[in-house]
Amino acid sequence: MSKSDQITRNQHYVSRGIQKQFADTKKKVYELYIEKDILSKKDYEKTMAQNFVYEHPKLSTNYLEKLFSDIEDVYIPKIDSCIAKIEKENLSGINYSQFILRVKEMLPIFMIFYFRSGALLYEYSFSSENPKLDRVERMILNIFNGRYLWGLCETISKFYESAVIVDEKERFLLSDQYISTVALSYKNKFSNASNRQIGMKDTMILLPLSAKYYVVFYHGKKPNYISKEKFCVLDDIDVAEINNVIYQNSYVKCIAKKQEAFDMLEKITLYSPTKTMMLYNDGTVKDYVSKREVFLYKNDRDMNENSIHYIDDYILKIKGKVGRNSKCIYGSDTGRGG
Repeated sequence: MSKSDQITRNQHYVSRGIQKQFADTKKKVYELYIEKDILSKKDYEKTMAQNFVYEHPKLSTNYLEKLFSDIEDVYIPKIDSCIAKIEKENLSGINYSQFILRVKEMLPIFMIFYFRSGALLYEYSFSSENPKLDRVERMILNIFNGRYLWGLCETISKFYESAVIVDEKERFLLSDQYISTVALSYKNKFSNASNRQIGMKDTMILLPLSAKYYVVFYHGKKPNYISKEKFCVLDDIDVAEINNVIYQNSYVKCIAKKQEAFDMLEKITLYSPTKTMMLYNDGTVKDYVSKREVFLYKNDRDMNENSIHYIDDYILKIKGKVGRNSKCIYGSDTGRGG
């Protein structure tokens, strides 16, 4: 077997080129193994990886691993250059329009990094009878569907606003999903999507550059600490809110440069993705796996958790029983029609 045909056993589902931006001067990161709640410090090249995760019997040995490696060889230096430019010119001196244009030009690559990520592989194989095959096949369907990939990038570029968030203490987490997403409003209970799906309205996308910088794309009610087309320096409370979002985007692992990034996390119950079976009129049965729901605002989390209760309450107490001049069913006379 030639060297080029040798299989790479430990295959990274988040690029090492990205992970190095979350490592300290000794090339170490803090890694949280979520299921067991174990926090450890290790070499960044030994985390966010899984044995033979990209192998498939119908593909030549190492095909996808080599493909991703070739992409990284071209684009990781460009990402490094973006970070270096921010550091060199400082936040006040950099031309934001030129910077975000460079980022948008690389969106298709960022989307490939997203679709190959550990969290997406976890979702592809969730509740599958052939998880090792399904995760690769579903990933390929996303990555090699050029029309879908470019359409998604065009939606982000045209319909989402942007900003860069900054933590000067370098405490941002990195999810095993690579790109993190969060819903900015509760929309509905969907059978085939979550409220934080990329491309939806009222959604925020967090694109990691380093432990210090994240590019943010958003549509809808953004948090007050984010200003359109600005470099926004966050305080400790803001960083904690962002890190809690990134943590909730992670299924197996997340990493950080500093332990403090994990100290600021809330105690949050994490759920698996949701699988829905749909039976259509023609007898067709389809199953859909939806991402774990993540909401930025408390009211939306409450609506998501209690929506069925609220609907039942409406049917029992309000539907067909309340007119324009009716008294408030909860005992308040304010707001009566005149």
